[in-house]
Amino acid sequence: MAAAGALLGACAATRPALPTAEPAALGLTESALAHIEPALQAYVDSGKLAGSYAVIVRHGRIGYERTVGWRDRARRAPLRRDAIFRIYSMTKPVVAAGVLRLVDQGKLALNDPVAKYIPAFAHVQVYAGGSADQPILRAPDSVMTVRHLLTHTAGLSYGLTDTPADSIFRRANLYDAAHTLAQFADSLARVPLLFSPGSAFNYSSAIDVVGRVIEVASGQRLDRFLEEQIFAPLGMRNTSFRIQSDRKGRIATLYARAPDGRLEEVQGGLMAMYEPAARFFWASGGLLSTPDDYLRFAQMLLNGGEFEGKRLLSRGSISELMRNQLPATLTPLSGSPMMDGGYGFGLAGNFIMLASDNPGVDQGRG
Repeated sequence: MAAAGALLGACAATRPALPTAEPAALGLTESALAHIEPALQAYVDSGKLAGSYAVIVRHGRIGYERTVGWRDRARRAPLRRDAIFRIYSMTKPVVAAGVLRLVDQGKLALNDPVAKYIPAFAHVQVYAGGSADQPILRAPDSVMTVRHLLTHTAGLSYGLTDTPADSIFRRANLYDAAHTLAQFADSLARVPLLFSPGSAFNYSSAIDVVGRVIEVASGQRLDRFLEEQIFAPLGMRNTSFRIQSDRKGRIATLYARAPDGRLEEVQGGLMAMYEPAARFFWASGGLLSTPDDYLRFAQMLLNGGEFEGKRLLSRGSISELMRNQLPATLTPLSGSPMMDGGYGFGLAGNFIMLASDNPGVDQGRG
């Protein structure tokens, strides 16, 4: 294989986010790496994917990087490293890092009641039976905290099941690009909880509530706070909540699989969240970013909170982010979105637990 500089030949001719190195210098086997690009290309050629980006980083250096396929299939625009993607739930760890910045600054504590920042949550009720039209409600057994939000143990819904409680959530039509995070949070507080905070795990809308907590605790809009506290210090120049006119031509077209198996462009619905006119800052899935930008964020986490000599998060905050936060009674997790068993959950992210790990303690591995 050619030198590390040639590794990037299939990508855009822009400076990579991290230094490059010969694969062998990083303990990577060239014969094994040679299988990656053909495998990805086969997915593109078969119509299963429009395009794909692959990168392998070890010890803070890029040893392998490839792009294959298309940023836009219809226009035959090739996918390049500088393409901007809707990163959906990869937004969640960024927002969690924002919370931990506030923790490090003494403006927030993980065990603070959510109602301290959003008073409407002082009056939440738990679904206890009945129908969506006539639910039976009761007071929760415990107070909802910021930690509960970050670990999806707050009892909040996402509308993913056919239960009456999720039906109530869907009817509320909370994900509206015209709403602010403040309006969203106040409306969500009127939707019944699935369970008392801390008693179960349910993948939910909780991180959007975290976005509003950040706004109140920081005194800034979520987008401005993340720009000042995360994006600018890390040099994440292409990460934002909104499509910007000078970058529109770099945005990767979003596809979904049609009933006949073909890829079709996604339009409407939540796509409005990314438009300049949107008011909602979708904390659980609304960031646009590039592979380079997200590599810088991920490397900061691996560096224990530092990047290029700048400390963003304390080592204590990184420890909180990366450890299993769930008690033994709730682990290991299985089922969607984890797909198989053996997972724990940190702050806004799940991770595989080793067989030797004791659930509920600091031995989980990201």
